Amino acid sequence: MDEVIAPALRGAGLEPDAIQLVHSADRSAAYALVSQPGLVPLVILRGSGDSTRDLGREAARHGVRTLAHADGGGVLYVDSASDEKAVHRLIADSLDRLGVCNRLNFLLIDQPVYEQRLPGILDVLERLGITVSMPLHAHPRGYEWSLDPDRAATVTVDVVNGPLHAAQVANEETSGLAAAIATQDPAATDQFMDAYAGSGVFWNSPTRLLDGSKLLRLPETGINIDRVPGPRGPVTFRDLYVRQYVVVPSAALPGR
Repeated sequence: MDEVIAPALRGAGLEPDAIQLVHSADRSAAYALVSQPGLVPLVILRGSGDSTRDLGREAARHGVRTLAHADGGGVLYVDSASDEKAVHRLIADSLDRLGVCNRLNFLLIDQPVYEQRLPGILDVLERLGITVSMPLHAHPRGYEWSLDPDRAATVTVDVVNGPLHAAQVANEETSGLAAAIATQDPAATDQFMDAYAGSGVFWNSPTRLLDGSKLLRLPETGINIDRVPGPRGPVTFRDLYVRQYVVVPSAALPGR
């Protein structure tokens, strides 16, 4: 901040204090930041879990707007018409990092191929060092393992009856961050994509792509999974502007 950003702003003829750094890393600094409605109009909360949820509640109490998601967890639905080798690659690509919100968290297998596909999928997960939570589950099915440091290397597996059922489970039992379908059947893809209401839906691609740099090739300032109008999914600087409408008489325009 002191050696690069402020001098660069000054060199460009801009106010160097336009960007400032809170030098305290203590959590109390974050709570102070979300309690300044007259000074700070919007706080983008990076991170996830209980601390983010609590900061969001504290901000709402003070009337400060926040943009945040406290929960994530990617879903992969393995359709009957999927290619087995492609599914195994998708699983590996979705678990290259475990402590992120868009990793594979919940794997759903279509009922007609469940018994056939399960052994190969379990082999892949075992090679990756992943523990599998099989039904019947002693936790909510959409439990986000990345928020559990002691069990982050875990994936929940369950069975569903087709793409519509898979989308329903993903809608109702997960945060709604992202879901993917593995299939060679365009009709199954259409059903799944039309029914899933989350921020990102992927066909034969990992949910790890729900990332500003990967999806939009822009620096990501946050992710929004709210189901309301406005910026959704990865939020970049292009989403962070205030619109003003200006109306003037036509006679006031140059050349008129």
